[in-house]
Amino acid sequence: MENAALRFWQRWLFGVTLLTIGFGLFLMLAPRPTREGFSWLFYASPQHIDTLGAEAVNYITFLHGALGAAILGWGIVLMLVTLGPFRRGTREGWLAIAASLIGWFVPDVMVSLWFGFWQNVVLDGVFAVLYAAPLIGTWRIHRNVAPV
Repeated sequence: MENAALRFWQRWLFGVTLLTIGFGLFLMLAPRPTREGFSWLFYASPQHIDTLGAEAVNYITFLHGALGAAILGWGIVLMLVTLGPFRRGTREGWLAIAASLIGWFVPDVMVSLWFGFWQNVVLDGVFAVLYAAPLIGTWRIHRNVAPV
């Protein structure tokens, strides 16, 4: 029973890491749709960011690309943990994913709320739920494993 549950959640987690990697690539490789998407999300207008002036638009586009690169790298590491220690059922694999999520989610939500971008909290929440579900689903499996 535990092996079937672990396999299910490991596959779920693998899919979420692919989604994360894809999201990072999209931010890097599709600057206009990324800018329009965030502009719509934050300002309810796909063109609002483009009205801020060429220098500001260039900087925002750069930041989206840099954010995409960071998300891409994070997704790759999470994928490797998912395919290795997490799949083997080690406590360290579970902890690595959980710590990474907490290290991203809590500060990102705090910064988003601080600057008044509650919409980003909603976006973060979607990814957090997708990652938290397998952690909750495998907590008992991983907690009963002696540390390596």
